[in-house]
Amino acid sequence: PTGATGPSGATGPTGATGPSGATGPTGATGPTGATGPTGATGASGATGPSGATGPSGATGPSGATGPTGATGPSGATGPSGVTGPTGATGPTGATGATGATGATGPRGETGPSGTITPGAAVANVTGTATLTDMVSSFNSLLSSLRSAGVIRSQ
Repeated sequence: PTGATGPSGATGPTGATGPSGATGPTGATGPTGATGPTGATGASGATGPSGATGPSGATGPSGATGPTGATGPSGATGPSGVTGPTGATGPTGATGATGATGATGPRGETGPSGTITPGAAVANVTGTATLTDMVSSFNSLLSSLRSAGVIRSQ
């Protein structure tokens, strides 16, 4: 026969926690609830300060050139300008061809013989004459021609 059961022994220590089980599948989404009433409009807030001006954008391409406008009336002619200085004389042009000789005209009547009054004699200048001697001799010749009526006086 089996004897009586003895008293229970002391409880042993708790064992280590086991690994977590796998996550179960996500449940189906429930139906959307009814839309609630719209709330009252709130007061407008104060206007905030203006922001800094941004950089200028790039210049766009030039537009097509428009048609030329009608020509306006001519303005009044302005006064003539001051005559400019005379320019330098240009080079002499080439000599033209000699023209044909014209016909000889009729011979005129012989005029009266003129009378020449001889002037005073002027001495010849030697090869050793000075400039002063040359000028003096030349002036004597001019004086003699004037007194004979061959050249005029000044």
